[in-house]
Amino acid sequence: MSGTLPEPVLVATKLHAPDLERGHVPRDVLVVRLAGGVKGRLALVCAPAGWGKTTLLSQWRIAERKHRPFAWVSLDPTDDDPVRFWSYVIGALRTVAPGFGGGTLAALPNAGPALIDVVLPRLINELAELEAPVVLVLDDYHAIRDELVHASLAYLVQHAPRTLQLAVASRTEPPLSLPKLRAAGQLVEIRADDLRFDGAEAATLLNGSLALGLDDEDVARLQERTEGWPAGLQLAALSLRTRADRGAYVRELSGDDRQIGDFLGEVIDAVPERLREFLLRTSVLERMCAPLCEAVVGDPDAGALLDEAYRSNLFVVALDERGHWYRYHHLLRDLLRSELGRREGDAVRDLHARASAWHWRAGDVDDAIVHAIAAGEVETASDMIAAHWHPFLQGGPRTVERWLDGLGEAVVQADARLCVARAWTLMLSGRFDAAEPVLDAAERHPLRGVAPDAFGTLEGKVALTRASLAYMRGDVGRTAALAGSAVDEEAPAAKALAGMLLGAARAFAGDGTGAAEVLEPTRRMLEHAPAPQMRLTTLGTLAVVRLEAGETEAAAVLIADAERLIEDSGFVESPTASLTHTGAGMLAEARGDLDAAEASYARAAVLAARARWPLDHAHALLTHAACRRRRRDTAGARALARDARTVLATAPDPGALSERLAALERTLQLAAPVTRERVDGDLSERELDVLRLLAGDLSQREIGAELFVSFNTVKTHTKTVFRKLGVSSRADAVARGRELGLL
Repeated sequence: MSGTLPEPVLVATKLHAPDLERGHVPRDVLVVRLAGGVKGRLALVCAPAGWGKTTLLSQWRIAERKHRPFAWVSLDPTDDDPVRFWSYVIGALRTVAPGFGGGTLAALPNAGPALIDVVLPRLINELAELEAPVVLVLDDYHAIRDELVHASLAYLVQHAPRTLQLAVASRTEPPLSLPKLRAAGQLVEIRADDLRFDGAEAATLLNGSLALGLDDEDVARLQERTEGWPAGLQLAALSLRTRADRGAYVRELSGDDRQIGDFLGEVIDAVPERLREFLLRTSVLERMCAPLCEAVVGDPDAGALLDEAYRSNLFVVALDERGHWYRYHHLLRDLLRSELGRREGDAVRDLHARASAWHWRAGDVDDAIVHAIAAGEVETASDMIAAHWHPFLQGGPRTVERWLDGLGEAVVQADARLCVARAWTLMLSGRFDAAEPVLDAAERHPLRGVAPDAFGTLEGKVALTRASLAYMRGDVGRTAALAGSAVDEEAPAAKALAGMLLGAARAFAGDGTGAAEVLEPTRRMLEHAPAPQMRLTTLGTLAVVRLEAGETEAAAVLIADAERLIEDSGFVESPTASLTHTGAGMLAEARGDLDAAEASYARAAVLAARARWPLDHAHALLTHAACRRRRRDTAGARALARDARTVLATAPDPGALSERLAALERTLQLAAPVTRERVDGDLSERELDVLRLLAGDLSQREIGAELFVSFNTVKTHTKTVFRKLGVSSRADAVARGRELGLL
């Protein structure tokens, strides 16, 4: 099986601009303003609900379709997640530029908090290479609240190439540095006052499109009472259709929010009863198609009723060009839900349950879980989450967090499986301290989730989650103990994770031989398994172990495999790649390419720091510092050593890294030197021979052949050289030997 992570599954209908409603009122003046702002970076249409923001942007799109394409995203609250948001942006751009953004999309899932530095430059560079300018429309941007999404979008606006113009429709003002854009002439703004219908436009809507036959005075009064609010005018017009004395009704009309609610209520009351019941019961849905509606309301004519609602202009919005997916206007949907809850509160849960079952059969896991939670089907939702949290977690913790929050903490705490899922979302969000009590709860309440599954027994899952947490926090001893307790798990995924963690713990404890004994079978186990992150960590750790043992060629093969996996699986920006970069640096240093070595060490440190993993981070810093010392850059080496000490101070048990730091600090005179005789007097002639050969590319076995001694003898001499020189790696021994004039 391939280790490549699949691209995210997007709802295609969200990437299609809504069709213009029949009889819409042309907004030619506003379209000209938008089209005239082609040199601006941002076109902002900002107004409350129902002011025609989407309709205006659709008219602009049609007016310019011969000049430049429009990429469209219709946002909703589920897109309030950086990974999901930018996945949809790239998906929208692909509708006008097929194949766009492959590299950007691959870097997205693992970017985390560094999304702006990692993903946005790639996206901007790919946008700059487009052959023709494009307009990117973000409709309903008010659904987004995530600060990282806001910050990353602001970065895109600030650095947008000439090939991109961004158009944002929102009920609230987005935090995009609007004053600076305004002052620089880079902003075109359309506000509620601009969208307000004047008397002529109101007449066009009421007497033209809707053919109400109102006299001029009634049109003027209705326009005044609604303050030109397009949705209010249209809602009022629908209500007026059933009035015998339309003039009296207009005179009694109030324009406040409560009155608009009454308008909507009267609109619903005026439709045939069967259609009204259909509208009420399908209001639980965020989006609708005929089969889904039929499953929810249990009416074989659901498709015809949906089509009737659309053709009757009952604020049903088409989401695709095929007329398959629809949604209700938000105002109408909210009123319908309120009325449904008041009239048939008990029925709401059943409707959500039917929607959940339909989405589950259709393979839409997210919507299935959301509706199951709304239905109060706690066990069903829990089972769904337990079965699917792990793959969804590959794209970040936000979606799984949303599911668990929907269930409520009491439910999560009572289900051991969900406790494990919650612990992982906390760990991946950097909230290490909060994860431990959740795992305690898993062990206190093993009423559910005790049966072994693909990830092993409950005890094994908890132990391995604790081991992973200990590793992330920098506790070598605890990682080894917990991972060791789970190595007998029968489930392959659990056994592999235990081997990976135990091997890493032994490596950082300075036990390279013991680490290799665990990591090598783990590597073989993962070779064809769909677990690219575990495989990458195993390859990187084993490569470092081989290099520290002087086995350069074996390490080179491992690093090549790891680098291919990084590229194929989209882990270029993942902290999991840190150890591979450290290994690549050690390999480059062994081959004499110190510039490449330093670049790899620096990259490893950046990735590890992003996840706040002290072991990987400090290891990269210490190896880099030793390289700097080898180049006689003492100041640079000292700076890196100080950084390593700061990082290791956060680790409860950094293993052998503490000794390595102390040895480095002694050589850099950052700590009091130990009393010792001259080193060249300590090394025997045979040890000097070994040291000289360590400076080359030979493995320890090859050194043995060169000196006509056994491999074990070379290992013994090497350990003695390391001890006498006060170092812990081959590269450090060579550097120290050069400092002392031994090489």
